[in-house]
Amino acid sequence: MENNITSANDMEALGGLLKSTFSIEKVEVSPENINFNLHFDVSVIDMPPQVKAIHGYVKNYLIERGDPKEEYQFKFYRDRKLIDVLHFNYPDAAHHITIELFGKMQNLRIQDLGHTGGYIIFNDDFEELGWLYPVPEPPSVPDVSLLDLDGEDFYGDYVYPDFSNEAIWLIKPQEFKPYLTEILGKIVEEIDSKAETFEIDVNDPDDVAFWAEQFEISEEELRKAILAAGKSIDDITAYLQH
Repeated sequence: MENNITSANDMEALGGLLKSTFSIEKVEVSPENINFNLHFDVSVIDMPPQVKAIHGYVKNYLIERGDPKEEYQFKFYRDRKLIDVLHFNYPDAAHHITIELFGKMQNLRIQDLGHTGGYIIFNDDFEELGWLYPVPEPPSVPDVSLLDLDGEDFYGDYVYPDFSNEAIWLIKPQEFKPYLTEILGKIVEEIDSKAETFEIDVNDPDDVAFWAEQFEISEEELRKAILAAGKSIDDITAYLQH
């Protein structure tokens, strides 16, 4: 379906449509109409089917009425507890991998929780299976030399480490521990794959304008960088930093 020009009224209406269509007690929407907090009544016991249905509904709605350049976030709460987080147009917010888990091939969504640095492990039925999170502070890691502190991002006391460094990741429940190496390896493969295919579409004026703004350069300067370094976002970033 061809995407229409996004209307503020369309996105304002989405919160009300979700509330009237699903078992949602309250919907909070940011002024920009891009962040939605969906609060479910405690009487809703089986949350995964609700989240899955809303995911499909919102995905189709955004295809028709959303802005493909805008990042949308939907947080799901039940009795003030965060149940799930869904992002649209923001591929880095979750990692999607397929592994053999407990004797069965499963599609997993490793969902970023935001500023906590932690991830929830979901299956493709939106059921929570476990947690994956980095060790909070470098001193608590048995061998601090394993941490490349210059290469990490910090938020408060938390470290956002490299998925390739298994020593700084914890996984729960314990039944998942034998799968930690494979899960992290699959995430690294997915990140590498995205980096290889994440390119600027030079034939799309909107894409060129968007990335020129992101790099804080003119469109002409961006096109010169593309000629010199190629269309890969990573290659252009490295080129502009030198």
